[in-house]
Amino acid sequence: MDRKLVASARGDAPIDVAIENVKLVNVFSGEIYPAAIGITGDKIVHVTSPGVTTLEAKERRDGKGLFAIPGLIDTHIHIEVSMLTPARFAEAVLVHGTTTVLTDPHEIANVLGERGVKYMVDAAEGLDLRMLNMLPSCVPSAPGLETSGADFTPEAVDKMLAWDGVYGLGEVMNYHGVIHGDERMEGILDAGERSGKLIQGHAPRVSGRDLSAYMIAGPNSDHECRTADEAIEKIRAGMIVELREGSFSLSIAECAPIIKDMGYLPNVCFCADDLLPHDLADRGHMNYIVRKAIEEGIDPVNAIRYATLNSAERLERRDLGAIAAGRLADIVLVEQLETMKTVDVYVGGKHVVSEGKLLRPQPFVEPPADFFETVKLPEITEDDLALRVDHPNAKEAKVRVIEYDAAPGIPTDFMEVNLPVRDGLLVPEAYEGEKGPLCRVAVFHRHGLNENSNLGLLAGYGIVDGAVATTVAHDSHNLAVLGVNARDMAIAANELRKSQGGFVAVKNGEVIAHIPFPLAGLMSTESADTLVPQLKQFVEVLLKEIMPGKNPIHRMIAVTLPVIPRAKITDIGLVEVETQKLMPFIMAVQ
Repeated sequence: MDRKLVASARGDAPIDVAIENVKLVNVFSGEIYPAAIGITGDKIVHVTSPGVTTLEAKERRDGKGLFAIPGLIDTHIHIEVSMLTPARFAEAVLVHGTTTVLTDPHEIANVLGERGVKYMVDAAEGLDLRMLNMLPSCVPSAPGLETSGADFTPEAVDKMLAWDGVYGLGEVMNYHGVIHGDERMEGILDAGERSGKLIQGHAPRVSGRDLSAYMIAGPNSDHECRTADEAIEKIRAGMIVELREGSFSLSIAECAPIIKDMGYLPNVCFCADDLLPHDLADRGHMNYIVRKAIEEGIDPVNAIRYATLNSAERLERRDLGAIAAGRLADIVLVEQLETMKTVDVYVGGKHVVSEGKLLRPQPFVEPPADFFETVKLPEITEDDLALRVDHPNAKEAKVRVIEYDAAPGIPTDFMEVNLPVRDGLLVPEAYEGEKGPLCRVAVFHRHGLNENSNLGLLAGYGIVDGAVATTVAHDSHNLAVLGVNARDMAIAANELRKSQGGFVAVKNGEVIAHIPFPLAGLMSTESADTLVPQLKQFVEVLLKEIMPGKNPIHRMIAVTLPVIPRAKITDIGLVEVETQKLMPFIMAVQ
């Protein structure tokens, strides 16, 4: 017991800071009323009765009639997807009222293994943002179907879960292995259970008896609900449903029409998951999700509860998520609940944002030199990208193609296509189906563990000219290159070899856009203010010259993700996600 805090709460010792004249959003009672908040050290020690707006303290600050809400909490995000370092990410989200994030560094773990995780833990120290690092549970995400830069066995997971700064076991993406008793996944979940720490789930389309089996195994949350029916089933099952509004998957508009009529739901919270830097800059972070929920008809106080109190309960942190005596003084002052425009932010009683401006830069931890040398590939030639048919005198081949819908996103399927063979090579340009021109894709292992490469074709993907390449290729982050001709594809791939990662676009043999991500091939060391204009310009070039349509970055980085249904490609082969099986590219030859 801290006797100083007790005395301060009782009034026998002075309160350090009083934030007066605010409209308090009480997440316990659901009320909004005028009040004052007393802070001593890093804790809230007293909140006045409704209507009492002044409070004696060493320092008294005028809340100017603004709404006071608890600090916003993101229950599931990958810092690396923002393409920012932890320090630069903290700077970008604190100004939007986010005070705590539960982050899973499985992107850098797939590149740099244990050292990557340790760097993210170290880089979280000293930040004003409370950054809680989970331990990636699936490195690689689909063992045997892809090759990442590391392999987190049950023994390795058991060891790392004991590290200081590791908050729990990150999203258990291999839901197929969990449900069907895969020995590796059982060992990892056993380690998570022994640690006594949080276990986070990932269960797209998992339903019925399979959902019960997944929950019984240990994971008790999911952020992959894409329909209201899926969300409601999981809410009814007692799963913690993390409604997601990131850059790639948007669930609020889909789920809100049903959620809003069910009243306050204790097992619903919000997350951003994969959030690109330009979306973060343009719309905000958790404040945007709350605003979006309100726009879609969810009661404003419930929307705030889902991003604060419920999120704190999900984190098993009874010291967060509310403005009440004994809680950490994470307080956000906003102009209106409907806009969620942030004015002032306090984290643990420290004033970190004033009038929408960050009060101090966040400390940057310099990574080891070899973290900037992670693209380990020989030069790639046009011959490496040839779609060969190893069958003498072949005239035609039936091939398995990854099929996208009219608005390319993550969900995909397989289709079968007959293509002519000339001089031992497939001729995808001959395809004249309704899905438009076929796009070539190649994935090269880039972590130096083997020389794997794999080729395939995509239908409905949307590239109309040139090529793009990326080392941000979830989740193993090998080098993926996509295009309509082998020459531009080879140039694009080699440009990323030289820059040690990033995004590049090539047309007519020339590099027309390039953003380097030298840190693990995933992140820039620039600030969001510097990176965002570069990324927006890159997207503009892609839309104009290479791949018109929605979400070009999304299309680039998700082609290789073998834990999101249904058809993907890795450095090993084509993957049927729901059965976790490799499928042959060439099915028959004539």
